[in-house]
Amino acid sequence: MKIALDTLYKEATKTHGNDADKAITEQIKYLSKSYTQLSSNDREPVNYKDPATRFAYVYKYVASHGDYVVQVLEVLRQKLEGRIFKTDSIRVSCVGGGPGSDIIALLKYLDERKATEKVKKVTCYLLDREQAWADTWVELDDSLQTDLVLHANFQPLDVTKPESWAQQKKFLEADVFTMSYFVSEVMALDKDGVVTKFWEKLFKEAKPGAIFIYDDNGHDTFNRYFDKQWKAAKLNCLVEATNEDFWPRYNEQKSELGEFLKKFGQQPKLKTSLTYRVLQKP
Repeated sequence: MKIALDTLYKEATKTHGNDADKAITEQIKYLSKSYTQLSSNDREPVNYKDPATRFAYVYKYVASHGDYVVQVLEVLRQKLEGRIFKTDSIRVSCVGGGPGSDIIALLKYLDERKATEKVKKVTCYLLDREQAWADTWVELDDSLQTDLVLHANFQPLDVTKPESWAQQKKFLEADVFTMSYFVSEVMALDKDGVVTKFWEKLFKEAKPGAIFIYDDNGHDTFNRYFDKQWKAAKLNCLVEATNEDFWPRYNEQKSELGEFLKKFGQQPKLKTSLTYRVLQKP
């Protein structure tokens, strides 16, 4: 994550010059305000195009959100009473995964469980409508100090525009699909049922045995919406929790965020009310 922050900070400085820190501070406020309005049908989608906004998101949310996913994977591992992944090569599709929480979580989990999870190669599809996220993550494998082989691919995808996903097929071959804090961002955009059609396609065309990991705000509106989608697709629920208090497990955020904590004078996101579902296609 430190690699991503350094890259994004350089981009923000190129865009905003000496006002980069001010712009980042303003975008942290912008994101916080935007996330209080996610259930509003007349809101504008959150705009991540400005590198200051992308820095603000990674700084404020990615470490925590990624660690929540690691904890969910640990719950799943305990439920299965053994390793999650049965092969040494896996394919993962991160729906709305441009910000990077999902891919960081998966890599962290595999590193922590490398004695039992024998995965040696990960092919990851980052699906997001903001193309600029590609610059942050697709060359991440060059900076990893691990034996794991990572192939990160970015695919533009806007769930509100069927033309962006109707003909895409490769991402549907994933063993695992992640949806970290994504459903809450798009639920209110489901005008004329266009987002629901995306979920229908995803669940219908994913291969049998595929796993879906959903984690999001502990808000009943979002929970009911997503539960309706997967139940209609007749997926099996492996593990679940609703509106539970979660904390990142470690104090690692301070080391990862380093000098930026001093610069922006606030802590990243910590405690949250989290809902998660781990589902499997029969």
